[in-house]
Amino acid sequence: MLRLEKIIGRKLFYRSRNGVKLTSHGELLVTYANRAIDLNEEALARLREESASGPVRLGISEQTALAGLTPALKRFQRTQPDVELKLVVAAPAKLEFLLMQGELDFVITDPMRIKGLPVTEWRSRLAWLASTDFSIDPLKVLPLVLCESTSWWRDKILSSLRKAGWEWRVVFESASLDATLAALDSGLGMSALLPETVRDTGVSEVKCSSLPVLPEVRFGLFRSPTASTKARAPMETALATSIQAATGNRLAHSAEAQGLPSDENSLPGASGLRELGGAPL
Repeated sequence: MLRLEKIIGRKLFYRSRNGVKLTSHGELLVTYANRAIDLNEEALARLREESASGPVRLGISEQTALAGLTPALKRFQRTQPDVELKLVVAAPAKLEFLLMQGELDFVITDPMRIKGLPVTEWRSRLAWLASTDFSIDPLKVLPLVLCESTSWWRDKILSSLRKAGWEWRVVFESASLDATLAALDSGLGMSALLPETVRDTGVSEVKCSSLPVLPEVRFGLFRSPTASTKARAPMETALATSIQAATGNRLAHSAEAQGLPSDENSLPGASGLRELGGAPL
């Protein structure tokens, strides 16, 4: 990072005890870097004649929708204009059935809730979120705001609080992410969500050293066994690249993660990867 700042001649990062954040020049650089990646993908696809085209049916779980993948899918559609993307939001069990029946081409969900190995996997860390006016009193019971759609994270969240010696009570719970964020914005309490789900500037990450570090959550990209071999490689690459560029997370290839050889149609582990609905964006 220091070398990059030296080359550019500008300060790109703020460094503090809480980590590293981008400066305005750093954010500008990221914007141009993403545009460069887009152009590189488009050029390679055209030169190799591997541009994906036709209808693509992508299934996602509610939990995945909460991962803030809209920018990734918008990026995918921008770089793959010939693809007709259809999104289906459903429970992991239904997504697995549709995938096995060939009614979905790809599925993104938690690898622990679907059989088989994902062709690509990435992780995101949960964060403590609350209104910017919310203050924590270590001597009082912690008010929690929970989103039912993240129930699969609930045990991990409560377990981390229990181990850290915190007492809590649930003051609000809803199946709606928007309602959950509204409760946070009103100052009812705090919640553990993925930071990229926050679209309200009135809600921000809580910095408190006595709060426990929250666990990472996993996501995987699964392919239908009936997916066309010819279309599989460019489509997987385009989806994975868009997710990595948008979320800033490094992808792991399942074969590589287990020490297995990868075939020519597999995604490279570091290949260039952030509200979803039930209809095309």
